[in-house]
Amino acid sequence: MNRLRSLLIVVLLTTALTACAIPHKKGDQRIEKVAAGNSETTKIFTRYRLTRNLAIKLLDPKPLSTVESGPVLDIGTGSFEVSQRLAERQKTDNSKVDVLNVRSPVVTKYPLWFIAQIRDAGRGVIKVQVFERATSVDTWRLVASPEILQGTNLPDLRSGPGGTFVAVTATDKSGLPMSPQEAAGTYAEALNNPLSTAVGKVENDGFIKQMRGIADTNKLLKNVTFSQTWGAKNADFAARTQDGGALVFATLLRVDTYVVQNGATVSWPDGSPQKAFLGRDITTSSNLRYYHQVLLYVPGEGGGKPRALGQYGGVVSGAGF
Repeated sequence: MNRLRSLLIVVLLTTALTACAIPHKKGDQRIEKVAAGNSETTKIFTRYRLTRNLAIKLLDPKPLSTVESGPVLDIGTGSFEVSQRLAERQKTDNSKVDVLNVRSPVVTKYPLWFIAQIRDAGRGVIKVQVFERATSVDTWRLVASPEILQGTNLPDLRSGPGGTFVAVTATDKSGLPMSPQEAAGTYAEALNNPLSTAVGKVENDGFIKQMRGIADTNKLLKNVTFSQTWGAKNADFAARTQDGGALVFATLLRVDTYVVQNGATVSWPDGSPQKAFLGRDITTSSNLRYYHQVLLYVPGEGGGKPRALGQYGGVVSGAGF
């Protein structure tokens, strides 16, 4: 009964916020207003957190599909699968919601989307999130959620009419050394191959160093041959910055592969995603798949190299073979 009541809350929350639409003239298909303001974003984020906390209470990721979509949903579902397999519970989030800034792009048709900066004082980070509404009858869903440290300077967005910002399509490279999609692909290739020409085209930033460190540590495992590969998914969300550059929400796919020597056994630390997905000990080859949502800043031409300002990621699946 409690489970049914909890799921009913999700339905009611979803129904209540479906009606939050962008105002426009009757009969006019052009959307002329911003997607959401600070007050509506607070409601959207509050609904999001209530639903996520409900999923934590139920130890069931199904409610997340009403408030998340795409790689964010995959990362969230992956975290629940780790918790379920390890018989652990995640902590609910009851901290104060602090919406710092909300900006929407100029759009004339669905899908609608906006960027919100939300402070997580408890963890000392700011979430730079993208919420998307696919159609007029859909609810807002979180589709990107990279995190930056408090004090990190985000470039100002170029303003459009009515307080909006100027969006950049995935293939638009006007005034840029590379398009958002090219930047995502180049960044992934720099991670994928330290000897590639892509390495010289992006900054050797903190995220690249962190991922190299993880790979180097895994290569020290005894009786295991470790490899790591990277690829870029579609860079669907990007904004022009005031200095002529672009802020790009890039999702990267990371695959960690472990090939165990014949007759050897590898044990994983307690609480690790390897132990959750691959088992306590492995004697065969296995891999783990991760999504990392990286917030890339691509400077305008002559302004430097693309670099990561923050990221959000996690394991999404694992398999033995």
